[in-house]
Amino acid sequence: MSIASKVYQALARYKPLTRLLHRNGIYHGRSPDAGSYPVLVYSIISDVPALSADGIELERRVTVRLHILTKDGAYEKIEDAARRVMDSLGFRRYQSMELVEKHAFVKIMDFKTGTGVEE
Repeated sequence: MSIASKVYQALARYKPLTRLLHRNGIYHGRSPDAGSYPVLVYSIISDVPALSADGIELERRVTVRLHILTKDGAYEKIEDAARRVMDSLGFRRYQSMELVEKHAFVKIMDFKTGTGVEE
């Protein structure tokens, strides 16, 4: 199973998170209905080799980016729930930032983990 699939399944199964989102709005890459908030959008932004031996990749580093989009900027509860899920998957928060878009407040969080190539 891919990292993106694992992240999606864990986020979608965590009811304390999905209850906070519009129609359980968890999307990969972008939200298909940008007028409905709050939603969470995830993507893999980096997947790079970390350890090689004898020409074989043994470990890699993966960074997942979460965007929490809200109409009112009240994303703290969503952020806490998403962090719990990512922590349970072995990811650690790397950085976060806030943006104000034309029609939404956006909290962006990057999470990193190391994983074996076979996972």
